[in-house]
Amino acid sequence: MFFTASLLLLDICGLALAFELAYRARFLWPAFLNLFPVTRGIPDIALYHQALQALLPICVLVFFYAGFYRDPILSAYDEFVQVLRGVLMCSLLAMAMTFAYRGAEYSRLTIALWATYSVFILYVLRELDKMLLRRLLFRVSGPRRVLVIGKGNMVDTIQRMAEQQPFVKALFLEALPQNESLEQYLHRHSVSEILLTQGGHSPQKILDTAAACEQLNIPCKIVPDMLELRRGEIVVDGFLNLPTFRIKPLSLYGGDFFLKRSFDVTLSALLLTVLFFPILLIAILIKLDSPGPVLHKQERLGFQLKPFMFYKFRTMVANANDLLEELKRLNDRQGPAFKMKNDPRITRVGRWLRRFSLDEIPQIWNVLRGDMSLVGPRPQVLWEAASYDDHAKKRLRVKPGITGLWQVSGRAALSYDEMINLDVFYLENWSLGLDLKILLRTLPAILAKEGAY
Repeated sequence: MFFTASLLLLDICGLALAFELAYRARFLWPAFLNLFPVTRGIPDIALYHQALQALLPICVLVFFYAGFYRDPILSAYDEFVQVLRGVLMCSLLAMAMTFAYRGAEYSRLTIALWATYSVFILYVLRELDKMLLRRLLFRVSGPRRVLVIGKGNMVDTIQRMAEQQPFVKALFLEALPQNESLEQYLHRHSVSEILLTQGGHSPQKILDTAAACEQLNIPCKIVPDMLELRRGEIVVDGFLNLPTFRIKPLSLYGGDFFLKRSFDVTLSALLLTVLFFPILLIAILIKLDSPGPVLHKQERLGFQLKPFMFYKFRTMVANANDLLEELKRLNDRQGPAFKMKNDPRITRVGRWLRRFSLDEIPQIWNVLRGDMSLVGPRPQVLWEAASYDDHAKKRLRVKPGITGLWQVSGRAALSYDEMINLDVFYLENWSLGLDLKILLRTLPAILAKEGAY
């Protein structure tokens, strides 16, 4: 955490320094002015400082999304490529902002200089910071301890490469420990990462090991055999410079988690502001239609099996839960999830609210609280989640959402298995672009009223 904070601070300082140098080079450096003379006068630097204040938070979000703070042990080459890619994205956004904002004129050449200076300043600062971190960690806790599990020529190669890395201490096992659990072994030897040679383990054993490592928050990587090296994209591991396959955890973390959460908070706050009067009107209609509270509160299972209080507009009679056991035999959907097309517990206003999914509006408050996300698997009732198998439990590795992939792909008309598969597909392929696509498809799905009841 301290190292991530130091990198973040250095990135902000580096971007600000590069911006200052770019302004002075463009407008105050005589040699540069001879090549590119200023035709509209020299702008006040305060105007550029205001632009920088708006640009820095955007750059930080881009850097988190680009993975700037995930792996502190990148090679110098990989670090330079990462910085170049991140700064390029920021400069393109800055260019777009100058075209969209007409309140002042900004020099595109200054932005180009800022991007150029930023690449080199950020790269140097980050490399110095990482060098100091590595030396500090080496003095405090010794080298980075990596457990290599497997046998054969690939293990011999890893051993030779590890001996050339002063900050890495490799431990070797031919198979998973038998006399103690993997967790006990990792704690006893202070292991921070695991490498599996692909030929020595069954696919199920690799997946089980990766799942155990995910619970312990320890990276698990696979060194492919020579046949696999010819297939697809290879991720080059930084600390040993070996081609490895990383088993990506399903749960969101790091920059992706921060980006998704920032998006949720911003949009949900805006939605609550815009929908204040419609929310008030719906509350009045519910009170006039039937006795009982306006909101329906229920404990649901959320992210990482943590229960939370879930809010909806009440669409059923006040004693709906007492009548549920009598209706379970009439379930219209196979599997543990309960859904009934002509549920007698639904009120008149409630049926209209459900038809257009207006009963879900109070969940925006759950999003602001951090219990939910705008997009994700639906939060599950406790008794339904208790029946989940291992495949279905994967959907609990991300915050539940107000809308999701299966809601825009058929809603209640989908089978239980189709719902689960779509949720797992969403987890495995998450991106901010996918979230935006789902949100844009949500309104047409609601208006079509297909599978809504």
